[in-house]
Amino acid sequence: MKKFVVVLSILAMVVSSAFAAGSSEKTVEQDGMVFSNWSGSEKASSEIFTWMIDSFNQKSAPENKIEQINWPWGETESQLAIRAQGNEPYDVAQIDIRMLPALAEAGVLADLTKVFGSSYFTDNFSEGSISVGNYKGTQYGVPWTVAPMALISNPKILSDSGVDFEIVTIADFEKACAMVKENHPANKDADLSNDIIPYAAMTKDSGTAAPDLMVWLWTFGANVYDSDGNCTLNSEKAVSALTWFENLMEKGYIQKAVSRGDARTLFKEGRVAFYDDALMSKGAITNDAFGDISTYAFPKVHPVLNKGDKPQASGWGHLLVIIDRSPKKAEAKAFIEHLISEEVALKYFKENGMLPSRKAVLSNTAVTSDYWSNAWTPVLAGGRLAETAGPQYAAANGVILEELQSMLSGTKTPKQAADAMCSRITSL
Repeated sequence: MKKFVVVLSILAMVVSSAFAAGSSEKTVEQDGMVFSNWSGSEKASSEIFTWMIDSFNQKSAPENKIEQINWPWGETESQLAIRAQGNEPYDVAQIDIRMLPALAEAGVLADLTKVFGSSYFTDNFSEGSISVGNYKGTQYGVPWTVAPMALISNPKILSDSGVDFEIVTIADFEKACAMVKENHPANKDADLSNDIIPYAAMTKDSGTAAPDLMVWLWTFGANVYDSDGNCTLNSEKAVSALTWFENLMEKGYIQKAVSRGDARTLFKEGRVAFYDDALMSKGAITNDAFGDISTYAFPKVHPVLNKGDKPQASGWGHLLVIIDRSPKKAEAKAFIEHLISEEVALKYFKENGMLPSRKAVLSNTAVTSDYWSNAWTPVLAGGRLAETAGPQYAAANGVILEELQSMLSGTKTPKQAADAMCSRITSL
């Protein structure tokens, strides 16, 4: 029954666009395999996707050659679910990590431990990369390019504020924020227009505020749901996390109504000490006037509650999956291995900036010699899929944002906001 509900939820999101999307697809032969993706139709990556497929087909038997079908990113989840119920050939697909829960629940995806073997994933990928392709204990996705969100800091701002210690714990982070607010020269003059924001936390858009808040919830040992799917946002640990976050506002370390775009702009202008973002943010925050990016932008793991705790991070990335009803799972496995091979992965990295997923490729000098990508490597171990990912992703995130804003505005206490989050998410 749950599988049926999930499929209906997916179909409902796209009922107005399903036929239009289907009409633009490329006709494929029944022989061979089908690789569905969105990146192959995008200007920035269409050329390398063509090369990826051609280089595989050149060494493959005719019956195993790859054809690709493209549709927009926003239609991928629904199109895969729709076509899984039909007779069209579908074998391998590119999906966003946030699409995994709904597609897994709908029975669209194959259990990849049965295809690749039980040790394949631990032998080749970091724990964090593996986890974003795992749903309820089953490995459905091969990490293709995975780079969890990092806490990006401005070393120059920290230095100018007297922060000369490593930021490991929450206490260290708070101390650094306090020093930026109190000590930075820009925060001491009468001109408020150039004040430095200690931490540009996401407080405006649900799609960024909720997943970013989850990182701090996890840091305090809290979760959105328990193992049975019951909301636990009103737990003692969750309330402690919200109370801590509220204190950041009271102390003037964070601000209301900040979006990811706002934070990137302010960081690029040299007015933010910390903010959360993905690896692909480099272009948005690069400012040639400041010199080498290493002097004003450094991605690091999030601070932990206590020394020895595991740093947490919200996952970001793309997975490669095999459609469960594909009769060519062994051949699909060979194609996926081709896509994540050193030759293909390094070319994808050099031309499009997509970080490789396999540990062996991440240690290649082409990656380790790149400041930005190499600095991100420690973050890879901590990525987790946002707990709200699935058919109710937007609705649940909206609830979290609304109650978070009520708390930050002083309308509700952390406990009241936590109780409201839980009751409203439970009723979705």
